[in-house]
Amino acid sequence: MRGRLVATVLLTTALVGCAATAPAPRGAPPPSPLPTKAPLRPAAAPSSVPAPLAPPSLAAAVAVRLSDARFGGTTVGLSVWMDGYGEVVAHNADLALTPASTQKLFTAVAALAALGPDAHLQTAVRAHGVVTDGLLHGDLVLVGGGDPSLRRAGAHSLDVLAAQVRAAGIRRVTGDLVGDESRYDEARTAAGWFDWHVPGIIGPLSALTVDANRHRRDADYVADPVVGNLRLFRAALAGQGVAVDGGDVNGRAAPGGTVVASLRSAPLASLVADMLTRSDNLAAELLLKEVGVRRRGVGSTAAGVDAAAEALRELGLSLRGTAADGSGLSRHDRRSPREWRKLLQAAVAQPWGRLFMAGLPVAGRTGTLASRFRGTRLEGTLRAKTGRILEGRALSGYLTTAGGRGVVFSVVVNGTTPSSPVVGAIDDLVQAIAADTS
Repeated sequence: MRGRLVATVLLTTALVGCAATAPAPRGAPPPSPLPTKAPLRPAAAPSSVPAPLAPPSLAAAVAVRLSDARFGGTTVGLSVWMDGYGEVVAHNADLALTPASTQKLFTAVAALAALGPDAHLQTAVRAHGVVTDGLLHGDLVLVGGGDPSLRRAGAHSLDVLAAQVRAAGIRRVTGDLVGDESRYDEARTAAGWFDWHVPGIIGPLSALTVDANRHRRDADYVADPVVGNLRLFRAALAGQGVAVDGGDVNGRAAPGGTVVASLRSAPLASLVADMLTRSDNLAAELLLKEVGVRRRGVGSTAAGVDAAAEALRELGLSLRGTAADGSGLSRHDRRSPREWRKLLQAAVAQPWGRLFMAGLPVAGRTGTLASRFRGTRLEGTLRAKTGRILEGRALSGYLTTAGGRGVVFSVVVNGTTPSSPVVGAIDDLVQAIAADTS
């Protein structure tokens, strides 16, 4: 056992030594400090000494919580790994369940692995034609780069791009205002979604996204958000004194042209952190398509899933579950709690692992965990991804026990109802794990 503990200590030291501080998402409070004992994957070299048995008190406490009446009528899957022991709890651990927004962990890890934490997404404006005396004889093209954080106004917005167009000397455009979303396909949804998902809880998908494509909900916009977004850009241009004679057209930029404005997103690590903290469905879908573009040259959900699986295999994860989208809205998503737990372990062991962990919601403090675990010992320390759909709830992440051991866990519950009290049962179960003093 001594060899295993030494290896774990060395791995912990290596990760802490190279850790970077995650950029804070726009408008979000600064993340709380990470746990002093970050939960890690087991040491790579196997020990000839058997690991000690799981703490019997923990097994008993978990058994009590799993019998909670609030879990009645549901299927609960659970996998818990504890530093120094290994997997200490496995309950339906290999059962493939609908993960809800836990699916965003798949997207986040794949995006960081495939693109790198310092990657950026860029929106550009191209002038196609000759500019003379402020007059552009041709079209002005807004080229979408899959940036989910582009807004109509503010520091990262269409207003900024319009100001750059004016600064480039353009005051009037004789041609059309064209929106190019060709970086990704034109699918507005993903397989396994319900019709009411768009625009009910997510805007229509497009590589050219403004205000998360939620500023309109009518059928025309849902079918083609590009033209609607161009109207916002036209207004921004008018605000800068730039007039466009032609119409608003969803099209593809011709080869060539001159870049007269551009806007680069925050680093990918920041986009991922914001996506995880707020459980941003649209950002997850666009990031998955971007993985497809970078790895396969195809900006589709299917290409993104295929490329993401490849990126995870390169981390040593050969996952057997099924992915059909990036957000977890799809009822075709299926994965076991043990696979989610292994994914979390693999992520935190990467050079960008602490950036990933820092982007997760913090119990009682940030994002989708802001109102949970308040007043408990997990407030400010537990970092985990929530999941919630009509028939499922989930929580997967990292904590440190009362005994100071790092824990990686995943609990997924299927068979819930909208009014189900199962979230309280999940939280009590996680607190029982955290109370272990071994």
